[in-house]
Amino acid sequence: MPELIEVELYRKSAAHAVGRTISSIALPNLTYLKGTQGLDALRSATHNQNLNQVRRKGKLLILDIGDSSLGLRFGMTGRLVVDGETPIERLLYTTPKVHRNHIRFVMNFAQGGELAMVDPRGFGSIELQPDETKLGPDAAKISRQQLGVSLKNSNATLKARLLNQQKISGLGNLLCDEILWRAGLDPRRPCRSLQERELDLLAASIRRTIKVLSRRGGSHAGDIQGQRRKTGICPKDGRELHRCSLGGRTTWWCPEHQL
Repeated sequence: MPELIEVELYRKSAAHAVGRTISSIALPNLTYLKGTQGLDALRSATHNQNLNQVRRKGKLLILDIGDSSLGLRFGMTGRLVVDGETPIERLLYTTPKVHRNHIRFVMNFAQGGELAMVDPRGFGSIELQPDETKLGPDAAKISRQQLGVSLKNSNATLKARLLNQQKISGLGNLLCDEILWRAGLDPRRPCRSLQERELDLLAASIRRTIKVLSRRGGSHAGDIQGQRRKTGICPKDGRELHRCSLGGRTTWWCPEHQL
């Protein structure tokens, strides 16, 4: 599942197309276009316009085109393919093969080449003029102070709050479990129960985990990833991992050192 690490790889890949002119777009299924603006508006905003910049906020990839912006959300199985190349050959829970009906959106360039979204399960989307203000601070850049504000006085569980893109953007299920495991924090704890030193630990763990997993190549590369299963054990102390659902997502943690 693409989290901020994967979307950052997509951003770097899409940057190779910056400066090109868009000649046409293809959107086989109109339901993939979200928001208030339809296909005519999308075509008008992109036709003969230059791709000026590629940005990322959280898990949202933003293409600045002419005077407009186009947001790409990758859902559970979305990949970006630029000029036939993708930085991620395979995601968890999906096939690496590219079938014709998996191609959800294509942007063709006058200079040659294309940018395409491949999404087997179709949970992703594109949106013209996405509202970036709905997203919280980017997890890769969030400060200790911003983290405290995002968690302060909340009765929500740590895991659910970290998954809330309006509070902190970019974290998904795998990153959250890895971050909390490394920080030694129980994902079921209410946010308001955290002490200042624990907030310090969490802020450091967010930064460190994103950096380590980025070097390894993705959110799936965490230390506990291989143990996210029945009878899975904690790589740190050998205790059997516990499982529950938090924030609507399957959550794994160690009852020995995550307190």
